[in-house]
Amino acid sequence: MKQQKTTLLRVFDTLPEAYLAKDALEQNGVPCFLSNESIYQMYPVFGSSFGGIHLHIFEDDMERANDILDNLPNNNA
Repeated sequence: MKQQKTTLLRVFDTLPEAYLAKDALEQNGVPCFLSNESIYQMYPVFGSSFGGIHLHIFEDDMERANDILDNLPNNNA
C-alpha cells in the first residue's frame, strides 16, 4: 500500500473562510483537515501571530482541490 503524504494547500485568516474551504473539499470527496484552528478558537485576537489556519490535503489531491476552491462562489477561499 502506497503511503500518502499530506501537504499544506492554503492558509486562512478566519475560521469561517477555513471551514467554507474544508466543507467544499469534503463535499467533493477530497479528504482534508485543518490545523491551528484551536488556537483561533482560544485566542482569536492573537490567531494571526501563529501563522493562520492551515488547510491540509493529500499531495495526490492538489490539482483537484485547487480547482474546487478556485471555483467557489466569490472565490473567497
